[in-house]
Amino acid sequence: MNRLAPPRSVVLEAEFMADARCAELGLDIQEVRDPQDLRTVVEIFSRIWKTPGAPIIDHSALTAMSHAGNPVFLARLGAEAVGAAVGFCGPARSPFHSHIVGFLPGSAGRGFGHAIKLRQRAWCLEKGIVEMTWTYDPLVCRNAYFNIGRLGAIPVEYLQNFYGQMTDSINAGELSDRMLILWDLTCDPTAPMFETDAGITSAIRDRGGTPSLYVPPTVGVHAVSIAVPWDIEALRQEDPVRAHAWRLVTRDAFTDLLGNNWRVVGFSRHSPHHGQYVLRRP
Repeated sequence: MNRLAPPRSVVLEAEFMADARCAELGLDIQEVRDPQDLRTVVEIFSRIWKTPGAPIIDHSALTAMSHAGNPVFLARLGAEAVGAAVGFCGPARSPFHSHIVGFLPGSAGRGFGHAIKLRQRAWCLEKGIVEMTWTYDPLVCRNAYFNIGRLGAIPVEYLQNFYGQMTDSINAGELSDRMLILWDLTCDPTAPMFETDAGITSAIRDRGGTPSLYVPPTVGVHAVSIAVPWDIEALRQEDPVRAHAWRLVTRDAFTDLLGNNWRVVGFSRHSPHHGQYVLRRP
């Protein structure tokens, strides 16, 4: 549940931070309503997820969302449209939900995702919204690292097969389990979350690319780690059976731990081969 609207100083600082990040990257991110701009957003998402015949969100839906006051952001690098973000507001005092964010291939590792989240954050704070949610695949390490380690957002719920069967090129053939994450927009987004290995018990280990069985924590254990393969997308192509095993084992762990009020407190690249979530007992 949202708290009171943020002070004006927090709103202005968020706008400055978003503007500065975009200027640093040479990126222009604007809220768009023009029909052609909305079509461009649809085209970008179709190119990212490779669904030209069946877009993951269509022009009419974007038009309705924008008309209802929900922000549709289009990112341009010079004259080229390179990414977009779509989200919507829920009932009064609920968080803003960032539904789809994406950049075209070749944009990874350039900071564009960080810039567009800062732009969404500034928009929310200007509207008096102080929390944002979104979902992500908890096995995709780069997203976990970005969401938790870079933004300081907190995983709050594990959602089994959330979208049902998906047919896009990225998710086809795999269970669409997702992690719901909550971002406190009033916190400093430049203060990442990291954890040391001290006092942490492994709940799931990476055994040469294969997951161990989930070992529930015993009484007296207050911090556990959950290993995940560093590049699950490559593993799905190379060995889908092993990739699926990671899904099922981590599903057991997250469902049990988050369901018993354990809290994710960090994510790190533990080795060249896997990352790890760190959770602490309440």
